[in-house]
Amino acid sequence: LTYKGLEDHRMQRVASVVLSLALIGNAGAFLSSTPALLKAQTPSLRHGPTTCNAVSDLAMASNPTRREAVGSISAAALALLFSAENANAAGKAFGYSANLQDINAALTSYSLQPKPKVTDGFRPLIQLIGGTTGANIDGSKTVESIGSQINTAPGQKVLLLFDYPSSWIVSLPISTANGESGTVSANNYVKGDSAVVAAKAVGDAAMGDQKVDFYQDLMMQQVPSDQWQNFKLVKKKGAEPIEGQETVDIEYRYDLITSGPVIGRHGFAKVVKVGKNALALGVTTADTRFKKVKDDLIASAGSFRAHLVQAEFTK
Repeated sequence: LTYKGLEDHRMQRVASVVLSLALIGNAGAFLSSTPALLKAQTPSLRHGPTTCNAVSDLAMASNPTRREAVGSISAAALALLFSAENANAAGKAFGYSANLQDINAALTSYSLQPKPKVTDGFRPLIQLIGGTTGANIDGSKTVESIGSQINTAPGQKVLLLFDYPSSWIVSLPISTANGESGTVSANNYVKGDSAVVAAKAVGDAAMGDQKVDFYQDLMMQQVPSDQWQNFKLVKKKGAEPIEGQETVDIEYRYDLITSGPVIGRHGFAKVVKVGKNALALGVTTADTRFKKVKDDLIASAGSFRAHLVQAEFTK
């Protein structure tokens, strides 16, 4: 297509969506006349709203005229089509569909070093965690999440960044009115490969001084205590600091207890000391696949970064 053809195609899309939503608006006397675009600004690093908020905002007020309703929905439709193109690049970066340019815009906004490249055949994930409360199950029992495991000052969060094989499925913490549960991970559920983020308080102690029990608690954090045994720290060595933060690379293995045979698992992790926390990305697979995917495990673990950032400003 020529440039003019692309522009004509875009305008056809705009007209189509606006017309469709306008027709829907004829049935909605419940729609708000509040200018939707004023509420659905470009995504921010703090909250990351999308223009979909504009549509939900429209349903929260009452008594507009049909013309006002159609006008508001038309504005929201235009925003839905163009917000991804016009949004602040740093805001677009968060999640697991980001590209390197947007990720580096986010890193620059925090005065962090850019990411040189994404590993071939991998996709990048960037996510803010911390400052949350673990999910309350029955009023008395709380299940900790990755965000509740981290000790940060008010307004601070931890920025995570790593690459994972493009065919893996990403899972992020789930937040409800009862709190947050889960962690940040990427998984190949068919083959049993996984990359899982874990966190543990370390205080002022150096990472290099920590013993096997510390790394066992850290790396087994996301595995129920009755479903593993025989943790072994195969190797531990100091790695290049990440922007001045102490970093350790480890190789480890353990046995996963299932209803069938016990499954040996083997992998690598990068552990970064972030403030008074140890943040780790553990990338593992079954013993039977270890040699085949070893390079991918190392690449994913090696790409891990974690930084303490001021995500919100407090009085």
